[in-house]
Amino acid sequence: MNSIILVEDAYDIKEINDSKHDLESKIFTLNFISHELLEKENVLHEIGESYVSKEDKIKTFDTAITLRKWYQKHPNLKKLKFKGVNLVDLFDVNELHQFLLESLSKLIIIKRIIEKTKPDKIFVSEKLKHIIDSIPKISNFEVQIFSKSTKTVFFFDEYHINYKIGPIPISFNISRTNLAKIRKWYEKIATIQNFWYDEKKLKNTVLFLEFDPITYEELFFELNKLGITIILLNRRKSAIWNSKAISIIKKYNCKLVNENKLISNNKQEIFKNIEYFKKEFKQFWLDQEFLERTFVFENCFFWKVIKDSLIQVYKNRLSDYVKLVFLSDELLKKSNFVSIVSLNSMGETENSIIQNNNNKIQTIILEHGYANFVNDVFRYDVFHMYYKLSSNDKIAVWGKIQKEYLQKNKNIDENQFLQVGSPRHDSFFKINKKINTNKKQILILTTPLQQHTGITDTYTVLRYQNLITNIMKILKQLDVEIIVKLHPSQDKFNKLTSTFFKKFDKNIPIFHATSILTHLKSSDAVIHIDPNGIGLSTSILESLILNIPTMNIIINDKIFEFDCIKKNAIMSFLDTDNLEKPISNLLFDHDIRNNLIINGKNHVDNYLINPGEASSKLAHYLDSFSH
Repeated sequence: MNSIILVEDAYDIKEINDSKHDLESKIFTLNFISHELLEKENVLHEIGESYVSKEDKIKTFDTAITLRKWYQKHPNLKKLKFKGVNLVDLFDVNELHQFLLESLSKLIIIKRIIEKTKPDKIFVSEKLKHIIDSIPKISNFEVQIFSKSTKTVFFFDEYHINYKIGPIPISFNISRTNLAKIRKWYEKIATIQNFWYDEKKLKNTVLFLEFDPITYEELFFELNKLGITIILLNRRKSAIWNSKAISIIKKYNCKLVNENKLISNNKQEIFKNIEYFKKEFKQFWLDQEFLERTFVFENCFFWKVIKDSLIQVYKNRLSDYVKLVFLSDELLKKSNFVSIVSLNSMGETENSIIQNNNNKIQTIILEHGYANFVNDVFRYDVFHMYYKLSSNDKIAVWGKIQKEYLQKNKNIDENQFLQVGSPRHDSFFKINKKINTNKKQILILTTPLQQHTGITDTYTVLRYQNLITNIMKILKQLDVEIIVKLHPSQDKFNKLTSTFFKKFDKNIPIFHATSILTHLKSSDAVIHIDPNGIGLSTSILESLILNIPTMNIIINDKIFEFDCIKKNAIMSFLDTDNLEKPISNLLFDHDIRNNLIINGKNHVDNYLINPGEASSKLAHYLDSFSH
């Protein structure tokens, strides 16, 4: 009998070890975690992703993008509108994309395995059975299942929190529910410090959505000089999350939106609306015909694959969504903001405010990352701030390269652009770098392995691991000081990345939540590790601003011609290249280092307008909207 077993985690592996399955069954892993576990147990298996082609991955990604607006043609969509905001549309776009992409990626792996192996029997978890049921049968096979929870944890169901108590760093994960409880603790601080925003007392105010005061201190300084009061609405990460943030809020007389005060007098109305929309959502999900024909991929009707998870996340967040919309409505009705500034239009807070505002107050989307794409990877440019832009919104870009790109590829009108530069990087231009007189210091920067593109798979992670080992061996021979800085995002692979480094050297310093500037100031060179090479990390630009020779190593089979690569502003290599000589040159060859510094400076001058003065430029733009 031709039987196969599909595994995706430790639970599945325990089940197959405990069960009486056919010992001749072929085992397929669906991800790196299951592959690694079986490798440790010396269990023969195949990597399921080996059956998936590059074209399959592109098709999967494109389908996930198409389904971002899956609800738009639902016949009862209007019934879920509350105070001008559609509650279905509040779900964070990137979070939805990641959920859909992971589901579709799993589906295509299993489909390809079944097509190519033509099994008589499949041993699989209850969680994966829905995927198998969605695939048109090409042969008759028996499915043997074992019970397993189908619960899905969404990206923002948990938040990663980082604090410092004195010199001691503390980090932990906290649930979305418990985060809301912690807000009450922050509220006590705000009350004591008189940080609350009182719309009756203040004029000439600008609303900032989900801004970190530490990152944008210089912008707040410039606005304060012009007599503009900064109002902060932060629902994901508190604006007073540590002592430095509190001191900045106090220093520049910033005010915080008091959510509890704005909605406290309307609790009964909010409760009624929550109960009302619970019923409306139940009706919304009953339209099986619409949902079945919407969620289709390669003739697989996969609504049942995602049904329970998607319904549950809306159920869990409905109360929060209704409160958020009510808060947005009350805040905008009672205030007279000069403008609204946001870093994107995709998050729940940003989405609610922007929809509720409905173009009444000037909205500015501030570019906050090193966005620079080329034709080869244009399809992946879907994670930046120009999603859902209206023709009245302004985009504050970092310079002409990004402006010309958006005009050409996104058809954004000339009048929508404000060329300001990067306010968050003004302080980078005022830093005096420390000169190391003893050992050379090299900073290794990592980009998340998170699955946003559909490209990352088990082979990517294996190559990532091998690359880290190779880099570490070379650097140890060169006798340099090594520091590792992980990407500050909530990447579930950060722990795994740390493990790869610690396997080679358990004493290597690894940082996550610290400011990159802290490490760049003392670095002689930077090596950046990129798991796919389809975009550029902002940390590369930051290295160039500080005149640090930088190398980007890509886990791919091709290096894309981004501007900094064409201009030789950085050294670029594939993970399969011989890296020993290039890394040595990066650290010790005076001519190569000098050329990289010169070319890097030219690229920065070309990419960033108003270096060191972007905060002042943006502040004056915001001030002009009040006249």
